[in-house]
Amino acid sequence: MNAIKSLVDEKYRLRLITQLHYQNQFEQEILNGVKLPETSTEREENRFKNAALIFKDRLQQLIKDGGISIMKKFVDYLLNKVVMVTITCSNREYAIKLFQVINTRGLDLSNADLLKSQLYSELHDKIEQEQFIATWREIENTSKQIGESLDDLFTYYEYYLLAQNPKRTLYEELKDQFKNKDSNGVVYDFKKLVESYDEIANAHSKLIYSFRYLPNQVFWKAILTTAKKESFSDFEGLCKQLRKVYYSYWIAGYTTSKIKQLSFNLVQWIKNRKSLDYIKDEINKKMRYDNVIQRVTYNLKRNVYGSGWVKPLLVLIEYEQTDDSKVTFIELDRKLHVDHILPQEWQRERYWREEWDEFDASEWLNKIGNLTLLSGRKNVQASNNTFEEKKKIYKGKGLDGTTAFIITQEIITKSDWRKSEVQNRQFEMKKAIERVLEIEIEWDKPWPSHDF
Repeated sequence: MNAIKSLVDEKYRLRLITQLHYQNQFEQEILNGVKLPETSTEREENRFKNAALIFKDRLQQLIKDGGISIMKKFVDYLLNKVVMVTITCSNREYAIKLFQVINTRGLDLSNADLLKSQLYSELHDKIEQEQFIATWREIENTSKQIGESLDDLFTYYEYYLLAQNPKRTLYEELKDQFKNKDSNGVVYDFKKLVESYDEIANAHSKLIYSFRYLPNQVFWKAILTTAKKESFSDFEGLCKQLRKVYYSYWIAGYTTSKIKQLSFNLVQWIKNRKSLDYIKDEINKKMRYDNVIQRVTYNLKRNVYGSGWVKPLLVLIEYEQTDDSKVTFIELDRKLHVDHILPQEWQRERYWREEWDEFDASEWLNKIGNLTLLSGRKNVQASNNTFEEKKKIYKGKGLDGTTAFIITQEIITKSDWRKSEVQNRQFEMKKAIERVLEIEIEWDKPWPSHDF
């Protein structure tokens, strides 16, 4: 116990220094006496107290497992065997690399941590340092509110600055971009980009909602954030063009890599103040070159059930028919299902066996004309019932007596569900897709086998 008490003496007192903007907090809460947090919320909000509490918990566990003798050995080891070494590095890059190597047993530094450290180290005036920290904290708060990591936000900033495919890591690319620039100017510009993304993330818009279903998020976020930051003249028109491109290529069976360069070009065109007409022309050229419309047509005419884009596409059609004042974001969770109007196990029900034969059912069962949206509970209820029973379930318990989905409400008006109804709805779905994506599907044009 005497050894522990001696920690307060000058003989053992260590003048520990942390980052300048944390030093006062560190001295008051740790060096001058630790008041451990009582709630988990307080614990999460205070990194120094959090570390102290973790250390206290470990010490208590140590005493519990080995008794006071183990504690004495630990104190003796800490005071007489631990050596603190100062390593002076010749340059910042080497210092960061060294820290990363030493830190491999702990939590790796994020790219945002490295960039923050680099930018802050360029500042030597206290007022400038305080200004930097205040701006950085604003960015951190916005990042938490929108649920986007700082690394992701820096990625959008990287794409904004480069307007081309990065060749190196995020940190290396941005480190060079920030070279010889005022750190406060850099962090302020980054803050403006984060605020632009915040505006997009909080937009109650059918257009913006539609992007959230795409398998790759980084490109559309970088492009639209660039457009907001650069005050693009026709933001809605740009959104429609992006929706056309990304969904068309997705339905066509292409991966995002097919339009990676186009995505970077879009960032550059926006920064260069190119008009929406110019952007439309370039997008259409690219789509013609890749035979996108032909591939979209071919895939839409096939059995589409099970394709990754089917549920999002049905949601887009739902949005297209919903009044702007009533639109809400539709989550693609387990509660939302794609329902077969002609059931998958239609043979079990006499009604369906009388209306359909094996050939027609196999041809139309998984076509988009036979698919609709239902909630999870209603999907289970609908299952393989007759069409009249399915319509009752489709009506549900909505305020107007029908299901919440407009595309499903339309089915309720039908008296039967035969091959002709599916064919008619197939054509209606085609027209709806054309309206949403602003494309012309070549429905009756034969597929050129040499392009498949």
